[in-house]
Amino acid sequence: MTLSEKLKNGKFIITAEVAPPRGTDWKSVIESIKPLKEKVDAFNVTDNQRSMVRMSSLAMSKLLLDSGFDPIFQITCRDRNRIALQSELLGAAALGIRNICLMTGDFTTLGDQPDAKPVFDIDSVQLIELAKKLESGKLLNGKEIKGSVEFTVGAVYNPFAGPKILQEWKLRKKVEAGAEFIQTQPVYDIRVAEEVNDLIEALGAVPIIGLLPVKSLKMANFMKKLNPTSVPDKLIEGLEKANDPAQYGWDYVIDIAHAIAEFGRGIHFMLVGKTSELAAFIDYLRNDSPYNHKF
Repeated sequence: MTLSEKLKNGKFIITAEVAPPRGTDWKSVIESIKPLKEKVDAFNVTDNQRSMVRMSSLAMSKLLLDSGFDPIFQITCRDRNRIALQSELLGAAALGIRNICLMTGDFTTLGDQPDAKPVFDIDSVQLIELAKKLESGKLLNGKEIKGSVEFTVGAVYNPFAGPKILQEWKLRKKVEAGAEFIQTQPVYDIRVAEEVNDLIEALGAVPIIGLLPVKSLKMANFMKKLNPTSVPDKLIEGLEKANDPAQYGWDYVIDIAHAIAEFGRGIHFMLVGKTSELAAFIDYLRNDSPYNHKF
C-alpha cells in the first residue's frame, strides 16, 4: 500500500527523517536505516537541512527508492527559482518519486556557508500550487507538458514560530493549496500535540506530529533558545536530574508517541540514532499495543 493509499484509508502513519551524506557515501545512509525497512511508512529526505551542503535530496530519494524504501522528497525554495523548482519536480515524477514535502527553507545565514545568496523566488504555499499545476498537465506559465505527473503532497507546520495566528493562517493556505499531509516541528507536550493534531485535521489534512529525541541538556537548552515555548520546563528539569540524559530524552518522546498513537493519525520521527529502539517500538505499536487496529 502506497503512502497516498494509507493516508486516504485512515491508517496511522509513521515517517522518519533521513539526511543525505556530506559527500557521496550514500550506502552508509541506507545501512543505517535498514532496521526500519518495512516498519516506517516513508522516509523524508532532507534538502540541505539547516542550510548545510549535503548530497542532492532528489538523488538520495531515488537511491532510497531503488533500495526498497518509500522516500518523501523534500524540496525548499531557498536555493532554486521557479524554473529550477519545476524542473526538479518533473525530474522526480519521471524517476517514480511520488511523495513530496514542500517548504520555504532555512535562511542561508544559519548554515556553514552564510555568504551564499538565498533565492526565495516563491514561498511554500506557491510551491504547493506549482506542484498541483504540474499535476494538471501545465507549467506555471500555462504551457502544456507531456507525460503524467502525480504527487502525494505534504507540507510542514511549526506551532512555535512567530505569532500563532500568522502560522495558523499560513497552515490553512497550504492545505487549501493542496497539501494532503502536514508534518510538524518537534513537540514535547501532549496537550500541544493534541491541539495541533485537531487543528490540522479540522483543516482537512492528515497530521503527522514531529518527535525528536533530546540527547542532552545542552541540546534542549539550544532548542529552547531558538523557540522558548517549544521545550517545556518539565523536560529541562528531567534532563538535569537524569543519570542518563539521552535515555531520559528517548523515554520522554516515547511517552508522547504513545499518546499520539491513541488520539492521532501519525508520527514523524526525527532520528538521532536509536534506529533499533525505534524499530522495536514500531513493532510494539503495530502488533501488541492497544492501538494496533489503526495500522
